[in-house]
Amino acid sequence: MSRLSWLWEDGKSQEEEAWDCFVEACGEYGEARRRLFETDPLPSVRKALAGGDGRFAALQLLRDVGWDRPELVQAVVPELYACSLGLGPPGIFARLVLRRLGESGHRYAEDLPTQLAPLVAATLREEVTDVFAMNALGMLMDDVGDPALLARWREAVSASPDEDVRELLELFED
Repeated sequence: MSRLSWLWEDGKSQEEEAWDCFVEACGEYGEARRRLFETDPLPSVRKALAGGDGRFAALQLLRDVGWDRPELVQAVVPELYACSLGLGPPGIFARLVLRRLGESGHRYAEDLPTQLAPLVAATLREEVTDVFAMNALGMLMDDVGDPALLARWREAVSASPDEDVRELLELFED
């Protein structure tokens, strides 16, 4: 039985019990992660990122293991990109995972701008008047740090018919 169901019943302080619960959960998470990687996690991660159950769990997993398993992150770049266009927690985590891949020094990092280019181009064609998507995309382009992709974003945003979108340029000045 989980320690969560016994909070504060054994004479420990709330802080001690919370810490013990956290330590136990970390151990359980590590064991679950080990078991997951005894299989091929890619189909489950891909499905979760595409809107299935466990999107945030998939993002947390990729954040935690991306340094050691960049091939897994690289395999789900399109799904991460779609998540990254949001401004909420999933978008923040997806951008973090992509930024970490870009900074990893792995050979997969070199391919990231090439993988992102067609995705960015489609977004710039279809969403150039969506201030939220353009803001999230600007953050991603800034995080990834590819000058060519950031220049394409700046060009599209500056030409947007939406004034709010054009004002985003002020947030991403050189």
